[in-house]
Amino acid sequence: MHPVLFQLGRFPIRAYGTLIVAGFLLGLWRAMRRCGVLFETEPEGSARKIHPDAVFDLAVPGLLFGLLGARVVFVALNWSSYAGHPEEVLKIWAGGLSLHGGMLFGIIYLIGYCKIKKLSVLAMGDVCAVSWALAYVVGRFGCLLNGCCYGGACAAPWAMRFPDERFPNQFPVVYTVPSHPTQIYGSLFNLLFFVVLCRWEKIRRPDGEIMLAYIGLYGLYRFIVEYFRVGGTADYISPSIHLTLTHVISLCMMAIGIGAIAWLRKSKTAYMDAGLKLKGASTVEA
Repeated sequence: MHPVLFQLGRFPIRAYGTLIVAGFLLGLWRAMRRCGVLFETEPEGSARKIHPDAVFDLAVPGLLFGLLGARVVFVALNWSSYAGHPEEVLKIWAGGLSLHGGMLFGIIYLIGYCKIKKLSVLAMGDVCAVSWALAYVVGRFGCLLNGCCYGGACAAPWAMRFPDERFPNQFPVVYTVPSHPTQIYGSLFNLLFFVVLCRWEKIRRPDGEIMLAYIGLYGLYRFIVEYFRVGGTADYISPSIHLTLTHVISLCMMAIGIGAIAWLRKSKTAYMDAGLKLKGASTVEA
């Protein structure tokens, strides 16, 4: 593990925060680039005609609000670890974020921002969802270098040993047995989701479908990977049926994603981006 990338004078530059910020910047670049295309090609009055500046204005406060939510939910779910040392709650650089909480608070902020700016929550959500998947790919490597969010014991050739969270602040460091690098699994899943959602952007769809698809896909990913985390950084709430709290939340996310997409397709008009229609028209004429 390599939790500190380098020292800048007396200040450590930590991998966890650095890669979260790097992922955020990459996602922001992608979102602004996407909006730049939509702003140039969509007709006046289209909900998809979003100026890149609107995404930029959304992004930084949204990141801070999402990090707050991720930390609040993580601490709430693991309060027994913080009750005796409440000052540890503020040490976000040491790891400990609930991505479910970050997504929930991020969506709440997105809704509030779009209502104030009179933008379509569904259209903006589609842009943000693809960028979230891309940012996640990078950000999870921050967890890997930090040595947190690892999985249970395994004998796979790619198994890794991590600083054991049951023995914090020990010297010499106590390491786990070879364990699942679930951080890498998360990055690979979200790289796949990014590719899928990029292709999804190119088909007829109602606004909001991509955002809801990612919510469902994220739930699927966490449901699967949670089995690999048990024994490492997750515990069963019902061992007899191999169920954790994250499994329950992930099932809810899948149900919401599938149900809301079905509702959208029945109640909203599906159409292609104007730029894609123009490109298709020019190809036919040629």
